[in-house]
Amino acid sequence: MTDWAWLFAPWRPEGRPEKSQGLILLNTPLSKPLLETLWHMPLDFTLVGQGFLGNTSRTSFRLLADGAATRLRASHPEFVPDAVLGDLDSADAETLQWYRERGVQVRDLSHDQDTTDLEKCLAAARQDFACEQVLVAGQFAGLEGRLDHTMAAFNALLKAQRQGLHAALLSDDCCCAVLLPGPHRLDPLKGGSVGLVPLGAAVKVSSSGLKYNLQDHVLEWGGLISNSNSVDEEGDGIVWVETDGPLLFMCSKS
Repeated sequence: MTDWAWLFAPWRPEGRPEKSQGLILLNTPLSKPLLETLWHMPLDFTLVGQGFLGNTSRTSFRLLADGAATRLRASHPEFVPDAVLGDLDSADAETLQWYRERGVQVRDLSHDQDTTDLEKCLAAARQDFACEQVLVAGQFAGLEGRLDHTMAAFNALLKAQRQGLHAALLSDDCCCAVLLPGPHRLDPLKGGSVGLVPLGAAVKVSSSGLKYNLQDHVLEWGGLISNSNSVDEEGDGIVWVETDGPLLFMCSKS
């Protein structure tokens, strides 16, 4: 069973993840309250091996995907991440140098054109940290009109999950995670919408805790998908989902 309670903690006033978790910031808008909540959440991962951040123990895991560096410096210069990485075609040179002078590792990975900046960050999280779960924060639902970026983000989540890294996308108003085969426990906020969409081939899905539950329903493109669903207002707020294939779980804050 996979427990996704940590995904929704930043939306709750009392929210604190049971496990420490890493943070990746995308090059998209994010509200000041959510950014500050995420930045100050407990992070406690230890570097392993001879990763690009060195061979010493660290207790902070905050990565910036390329142009997120420019955004963060402009809004919160007091926030110093562990690393900036990606193709580095969005972050300006002055900002990158500014972070270098503050001890931030800056990695130009433009030689790899087969992966996105997000995939590069997720790979670093997996390879350089003893990381089990990571929140990817940014405005991913539409991404300022770039639907291709949205689809690429979903693909990055799927690849990360298959490689053993629990990763999820979170913004001010929505979140999503890729559920691999098996049972999953989620506790999204009541009042928001919920969607279940297959990520690839047809999948068989059962659920409980939703307004419209599924019972061995087959979800597939060109057939049935579950959208505009919601958490059962009369239930305990816990949603259970079991799937036999990759499934995209999406929910809104309200």
